[in-house]
Amino acid sequence: MLVEINSYTLIEQYTAGIRDFSSTILLGDSLYELCLNHSNFEQANLAQVNISLTQLQDSNFRGANLSQGLLWRTDLSQANLEVANLSQTKLIRATLKQANLQQAMLAKADLRVANVQGANCAGANLAGADLRYADLRDINFTGANLNGADLTGANLAGADLSYALLMGTIFKQVDLSQITLKGADWNHRHIALSHDPAAPTLPKPTRDTVRQQNL
Repeated sequence: MLVEINSYTLIEQYTAGIRDFSSTILLGDSLYELCLNHSNFEQANLAQVNISLTQLQDSNFRGANLSQGLLWRTDLSQANLEVANLSQTKLIRATLKQANLQQAMLAKADLRVANVQGANCAGANLAGADLRYADLRDINFTGANLNGADLTGANLAGADLSYALLMGTIFKQVDLSQITLKGADWNHRHIALSHDPAAPTLPKPTRDTVRQQNL
């Protein structure tokens, strides 16, 4: 059962040393530009909340609802967001370095220029997500759904996309030479790639043909 709480009460309790806000509901409120590191928001409902510029390092959001929220430049470094709902959430320039996003819902999320380096996104749903110019170095996208995602200009050095779903995924201006793509599902090979002659060739099974679309 969710317990309603307002931002004023939450800030007051955090200042008093309380860190457990699990199973709380804070719909449409604001937690703008705060320091809430090491907080526990497991199973909390923070849908449509403005959490921009807030420090939430090493916080627990397992199973939390952050959908349609505004998390511009929010710091979620090493946060636990396993099975959390971040659908249509704006995470522009957010920091999710080494965060746990296993099986998280990020469909149509906006992660432009976000730092997601070293994060674990295994099994996550990023269908239609905007990852343009994001830092995705050493990220784990094993089994993730990246159908229709836009990774234009993203840094994917050392990324693992094994068994990921990649139908309609845009890899324009991306260096694919240091990416693991074992068992990736291209599904009809509708992959948008840069036509830069210097760009590396996309690894593929010998029986498949990757069709490059005109961009």
